[in-house]
Amino acid sequence: MWNPFTKKDEDEKKDGGSQAAVGPDMKNMNMLQRMAMKRFMAMSPQEQQKMVQKMMTPKNIAKHKDEILQQLEEARKSGMVSDDQYRLAKRKMGLDK
Repeated sequence: MWNPFTKKDEDEKKDGGSQAAVGPDMKNMNMLQRMAMKRFMAMSPQEQQKMVQKMMTPKNIAKHKDEILQQLEEARKSGMVSDDQYRLAKRKMGLDK
């Protein structure tokens, strides 16, 4: 039953932290980023795949190489991805050189 006096953290603990299954955490995004993320999440999986392929062109990867490497390194250090996943992601994007 919904209790208006419980804190948000307590509700998330009861849910088991199911936010990751729903989508990314949007509280640190600005309004335009939130709108874009909602629109992306509303797309069909095929449309999402097309969008990701369009974004992940070699030109865009080279343009944002430093940022991508930094985020991959942070994910590896925090344990979100294993060392093998880290190396595989770098190799697939052509950043291992």
